[in-house]
Amino acid sequence: MSTESNKTGAALDFKIIARIIRLARPYKKVLWTAVGLTLALTILAPIKPILVQYTIDNYIAVGDKNGIVFFTGLILVQILLHSAILFMHTYTSNLLGQNVIKDLRMRVYNHILSMNSSFFDKSKVGMLVTRSVSDVETVSNFFSQGFISIIGDLAQIVVVLGVMFYYSWELTLISLLVLPILLVSSELFRRGVRKSFQKVRLQVSKLNSFVQEQIVGMEVVQVFGKQEQEFNKFEKINRGHLDAYKQSIFYYGVYFAIVEILTSSALALIVWYGVGAEVSIGLITSFILFINMIFRPIRFIADRYNTMQMGVVSSERIFALLDDNKEKEVQGTKHIKEFKGDIVFNNVWFAYIDEDYVLKDISFNLESGKSMAIVGATGAGKSSIINLITRLYAIQKGEILVDGINVNDITTHSLRKEIGVVLQDVFLFAGTIAENVNLKNDRITQAKLEAAADSINASDFIESLEKGWEYEVMERGSSLSVGQRQLISFIRVMAADPSVLILDEATSSVDSETEELIQAATQKLMKGRTSIVIAHRLSTVKEADTILVLDKGRVVEQGTHEELLAKEGVYNELFQKQFELT
Repeated sequence: MSTESNKTGAALDFKIIARIIRLARPYKKVLWTAVGLTLALTILAPIKPILVQYTIDNYIAVGDKNGIVFFTGLILVQILLHSAILFMHTYTSNLLGQNVIKDLRMRVYNHILSMNSSFFDKSKVGMLVTRSVSDVETVSNFFSQGFISIIGDLAQIVVVLGVMFYYSWELTLISLLVLPILLVSSELFRRGVRKSFQKVRLQVSKLNSFVQEQIVGMEVVQVFGKQEQEFNKFEKINRGHLDAYKQSIFYYGVYFAIVEILTSSALALIVWYGVGAEVSIGLITSFILFINMIFRPIRFIADRYNTMQMGVVSSERIFALLDDNKEKEVQGTKHIKEFKGDIVFNNVWFAYIDEDYVLKDISFNLESGKSMAIVGATGAGKSSIINLITRLYAIQKGEILVDGINVNDITTHSLRKEIGVVLQDVFLFAGTIAENVNLKNDRITQAKLEAAADSINASDFIESLEKGWEYEVMERGSSLSVGQRQLISFIRVMAADPSVLILDEATSSVDSETEELIQAATQKLMKGRTSIVIAHRLSTVKEADTILVLDKGRVVEQGTHEELLAKEGVYNELFQKQFELT
């Protein structure tokens, strides 16, 4: 799945625009208030030039000081009223945009949370960050700087033109002689800037993806001395971002220079014609103000159109993400209240990509309270079985039953809260040790945390840290050793007290002394629980009730440690190789 897009789009997609506007439904009052304030600004706009004209022709021309003072006061009132409404309009439009993107960002993030693991396998993290943050922010500009503002600009142009024709159609036509050139320039500017901005959005997404990936993998970059090569890659992407912006800057520079020349030309034509036709100074002055009221919105409409276009492009990408339900987690409806932990695989086939199956016709029955060890060479499919039990991925064929119920019919919450998983690669969040263990679960009290730590003799480790349970873990647990992170992962599972325990190479990253402590604690934890253990070191799986031997995605042997050794098959061969190595 990819919602990345290279297209630049030739025109606004009005279906997308309608969908964006529907996002404002919860804030209809704010929307209509913003539109009403826009129209109020439109009505107020031509009043000042009219007052200026009347003051000049009727009072300044004859030296009537009282009239000048009175109408100057009226002009001041108009300016203050216009400014007050402009403030409310700006505030309301931005408030609308921020409320919309708040809701939209929540929808996007909730949608991402609802996707299964295969979605994240195919999606770049940087792209998802761009959709959730900067693309959503662009939608806010659609409301605050695009859609509503364009309505106001168009309305102002129509109203001002009507007033101009009413006072002097000759001066109006003279002043509009340069308008065709301005309209053509605006259209060329709109097209050019739209394309350059869309290139900028694409480059921003590339930058986010690259930086996120490099920071996460910085240790590998540094260990293999790839800093210079990765810097060169970054420089190339960053250069593309700069080039896209330089293109838009060029368009802005040329366009605004042309607009300035055309505006000045229109003013010159008004003065030239007005003097020759013996038009009053007041009327000429008012038309100079009117021209600015027409040319300024025309200049901004092109820019605001591009703002709308960028909002539409970003929205299209966001909606493509929200509409992608192919890899959404299956949401079952059955809630298991009394979780026993019987797990059955019936002829299960599974592939991460298309029909490239990593598990082929897998069948086994793990009874409640029993333990199973899964062994096999790297890539045999051991971890994939865990991913299916926890329903991180959906199978293509067969069925998986938990307590006799198809796993797809069980709610993910009731399923996963009863399964405790300790992985080889432990992920810790930025926060305290306590928060990383209880994961903000109110049911896990401080007493449970301490009891869980005591059960694997990890209390001394916790107490040795500054502030103990309140020790602040850095992002991804980088301030702790691999073994310490593994211990926290064990405490996390033990504190949750799950019905099913899954250990995936859980002791591979700890020293031998810590491993002995964990093994003893694990044996206590496994008692009375359905347990699945994955381990390369076969010495750790001898006590399992059943050992499942995988080879290239298939079950090739199944039985106890002694039974499998007696068969002198794949398991015996693996065991003998490890015995020789030790």
